Amino acid sequence: MASALVSGLQGVSNDALLSVGAVAGLATPLLHAVGFWLCRPTASTTSRPPHRAAAYAFLLAGGPRHIVLQALSLTLWLCAILVAVPVLLARWHHAQQTAHLELLSAAVALGGFCALLFQVKALLVFDPSQPPPKLLVRALRAGADHLRFDVSRLPSRTARAYIISGIGVLWVGLGGALLLATEFLTDRLSLSVYYALAAGCITCGAFTTHGLAGFLRHSGPEAAAAAAAAQGVAAQGERGTTPSGWRFFQPFHGGTAFVLAQALGWALYSSTLVAILWLLWQAVAGVAYCVRCWAVAAGAVMFTSELLLAGSLLTFKSKSVVAGVQQVAGVPPSPRPSMRDRLFNCVVIATFYVPMHIFAAVVLLTFLVLPAAHAVTLWVGGLFVYYSLTAFGQPEHTGRREWPAMQAWMGVQLERFLPAWLGSFSVVLDGGKATTTQFEGPGRFVFGFVHHGLYPVGAGFLPFLPSFRSQVMVRPTPLTASVCVTVPLLRDIVLWLGARIVSRRTFEHTLRERRAVLICPGGQAEMCLTNRLHRHKEYTVYAGHKGFVRIALQQSAALVPVLALGEADSLHNLIEWPSVQRWCTKKLGFPIPFVIAGRWFLPLPARTHLKFVVGQPLPAPKLAQEGEPSREEVEAFHACFYGALEKLWEAHAKDFPGYQDVKLVICHST
Repeated sequence: MASALVSGLQGVSNDALLSVGAVAGLATPLLHAVGFWLCRPTASTTSRPPHRAAAYAFLLAGGPRHIVLQALSLTLWLCAILVAVPVLLARWHHAQQTAHLELLSAAVALGGFCALLFQVKALLVFDPSQPPPKLLVRALRAGADHLRFDVSRLPSRTARAYIISGIGVLWVGLGGALLLATEFLTDRLSLSVYYALAAGCITCGAFTTHGLAGFLRHSGPEAAAAAAAAQGVAAQGERGTTPSGWRFFQPFHGGTAFVLAQALGWALYSSTLVAILWLLWQAVAGVAYCVRCWAVAAGAVMFTSELLLAGSLLTFKSKSVVAGVQQVAGVPPSPRPSMRDRLFNCVVIATFYVPMHIFAAVVLLTFLVLPAAHAVTLWVGGLFVYYSLTAFGQPEHTGRREWPAMQAWMGVQLERFLPAWLGSFSVVLDGGKATTTQFEGPGRFVFGFVHHGLYPVGAGFLPFLPSFRSQVMVRPTPLTASVCVTVPLLRDIVLWLGARIVSRRTFEHTLRERRAVLICPGGQAEMCLTNRLHRHKEYTVYAGHKGFVRIALQQSAALVPVLALGEADSLHNLIEWPSVQRWCTKKLGFPIPFVIAGRWFLPLPARTHLKFVVGQPLPAPKLAQEGEPSREEVEAFHACFYGALEKLWEAHAKDFPGYQDVKLVICHST
């Protein structure tokens, strides 16, 4: 088919091009006259309006889209006539055929055809209800300002939308024909002009289908009536009860199917433009190769894009129309989040879960693209500069890079999106308001977060959640593993959110400075026990660490148990090898193999619900020797902490979804 089309284009002569231009040039004013006759006006007065005033009115009325399209049509029509005059004179005097003469003949045909298409679109988008511009009032005479154009003879807005979509396909076809015609051009000027015009035609096709066809189909009374009919109810009034929900630029609105089709359609359109620009660069450089292959491929991609853009209009869901239909039908509005909210939700969640994976992917990509020696040099030099700039002031120890504004913003976003992502989300203070007063005063607190799980992100964002801050009067500083403040990107996010490294020096310094810290007492040993929750329904807590209890006693800090329900379930290790992972944890400080997955087999949390239960503070007992707790005192306070944790489990776990058959197991060795 492509070969036949190319052969046909090769046989097109200058006379044929001029004939096409002449037909289109004659059809343009004729179509304007037909449009004026179809929309012939009436007057609100008994006198008939002057014909000249009515003609002016038709040019300047009908809304901004009609005026702009009429202006484009008239401009192209006049340009085609002006270009055709010297071409006809050259033909009259039997001038020698040149590339420039062929280019001018093609310009006449293209200008006339485009003028005709713009004239058709101008007629189809004519809207007499649009208020006339001030220029119209000055142009009309003898009562013509009372004109009322009648569009009842035109097709319905939905039918006009289909016609406009067909015109969009014609634009794409014209662009494809121009691309195929470049195979027979030799001079760079003609090639450049043809490629530029092809890109322009393809752009007109995409914008015509999306902008004009979408506007006609999803605005006005017919849109409301169609939506109402789809739901089995009647639209109220002549114009319906809902305004148009259509906008030319409306990212992530219109429903999932509409957004996906639009995204793919515009992506294909962009790839076509890139291909045309590449062909243009080849033409300018004089190294064009296999032009037909590229032209056919670009045309096929753009035709697919046009079909996707046109088909997406059938799936568009207007919020205002749906709301009006639900109001008429007595159906309560759905709380379902928009596509933009869903995407933003994914971005917020991914900020916590995938920075390490992004960094690893960038490193791998660097070694795949560059020679190994160059990649190593790049990363050694880059990381040296990175750590030199970000390590100033020991932020992992002092919190120097903490960003309170980001913490507050991220807390609000998580509070907003976590229920939709996880199914449910809550922060509960055991004992209610009576417990709130126990956090007041100058005391110090050590929050023990259980369960560590495979990736205890909740320990990082819990302190700045609004629901936590409204119940707990202190702001604990999370203490995290050293790997989290080592990997670039993850390091930046962790430090911005105020976390510090979990070392004895930092623990004691932060507790004195901030009065409260939050740690995961089970540590990485507890991480290796997470698989028992999936396999044996055992919420296994590791209680072998007692250093946090000793520091709490030394600084007279109260212990606060925090029970996290659902977080340990949200991720699982795709490769479970407990013995090897425990050995690697003891020897290397990290469980290997470690390939976590959750929703969609990605490192994102699954829909498991989430509930944080904050227990009542356990005040530190008075020591026999101040600042030097004995082994027995540490053991007693340690047992008190895990006893309080068991009570939290008994009070709250049975009501958590999916935990009715899960039992709590506290172990002191792995």
